[in-house]
Parts: sequence; C-alpha cells; structure tokens
Amino acid sequence: MNRSLLGALLIAGSLVQPAAAHMVWLERGEDTVRLFFGEYAENLRERRGGHLDAIAAPQLVGSNASASREADHVAFGPLPGGDARATGQLAPWSDRARGGRTRSVYLAREGRTDTRAVLDLELVPVRSDGDAFTLLFRGEPLRRAKVVLIGPPGWSKELQTDAEGHVTLPTPWAGRYVAEVQHVDPTAGGQEAVAYDRTSYVSTLSFTVQDGIPWTAQR
Repeated sequence: MNRSLLGALLIAGSLVQPAAAHMVWLERGEDTVRLFFGEYAENLRERRGGHLDAIAAPQLVGSNASASREADHVAFGPLPGGDARATGQLAPWSDRARGGRTRSVYLAREGRTDTRAVLDLELVPVRSDGDAFTLLFRGEPLRRAKVVLIGPPGWSKELQTDAEGHVTLPTPWAGRYVAEVQHVDPTAGGQEAVAYDRTSYVSTLSFTVQDGIPWTAQR
C-alpha cells in the first residue's frame, strides 16, 4: 500500500462519526470546478495534509480533466461550461451509532441545466434552470426524504420531498445555493479490510441564482 493511500485511510479512521456529517460540494470557476470537503453552512473547508486527504481519489464524472490538490480543495480543469458532477468516498469506518461498519460515499453536482440523473443519489431539475426537483436514488424517487437548503446569507431551510419525490427549492437571494440530501443503503458489501455493512450516501447540488435579493457578503 502506498504512503498517500495509507495516510488517507488513517485520516478516514480518525474522522469516525464526524465524517458522516461532512459533505462534498462543487463551486465553478472561470474554466475549472473546485471540489470542497467540509461543512458549507459553517464555511468549513478541510485542508490538504488534514481531513481533505481522506477523500483519496475524487473523480469528475464523464470527464478526463486533470485534477490538482490545492490547499483547501481539489481543482478540475480546464473544463467547458455545463453541469458538473463528482464522486468521492471514505474507507469503511466503525459506526458506533448503527453498529458494524459504514462506507461513506459523497456525490456532488454543480448546475441545474441537465434534466438527466447520472449519480446514484441526485436532485434532478424537472425543467432546465427551474426550482422544482425530483430526488432520485438509482433512478427511483425518494419519497418523504429530508432536503437541507443553504442560501447565500448562511440561511438554511429544511424541506421534504413529497409522495412522488418532488421538492421545490426557494431561491429568494442572488448567489450560490447548496442543497444536501442523505440516504442509507443497508446492503452490505466489500471484503476483509474494505468490508462494510451499509453505505451512507451524501449528495449535494450547488447552483448560482443571478436574479434575486442582493447579498453582498462573499463566501
């Protein structure tokens, strides 16, 4: 096992329960997409040499863009415009709350133009650039699921999908929004050191609203 992977596994083990509370989210630059690991609502971005390294091999879905690990994010680029999606995961960890071992899978999407589902767990817009979404897990709607929306002023709101997996996200302010959803799949898998009893999926959707109440503070 190489040293970088071993270090990532050791960091993942030290995270234990707080790892499950973290999220991965994407922010788009001029021609790059930046992947962050932490807590968006608290403006917490894990750093290289620390917990960011626990996401050992993040990938940008459907792209062969090069990746570089910066001080507090992983940058992918150069990239054309359009929606971007990324995945990452932690090594299985001892889950004291549920018992056994949990594998944490992090999924992230930036943009709300594409109406297709690509990720295992994803908020998919009903129409391009709209505020109505369907929450899908492997193509099937997730009903009565919690959705946490974080707005530009650090405001957050807890929502719930309806009986068809639909939810409408309020976007009163101009700026970036990040929506977070979670789902636990009880299917066990893996072998020996990477065996797990369940998979915890944490998926985010980030997008920017141009028209709305101005918010001058910059995150």
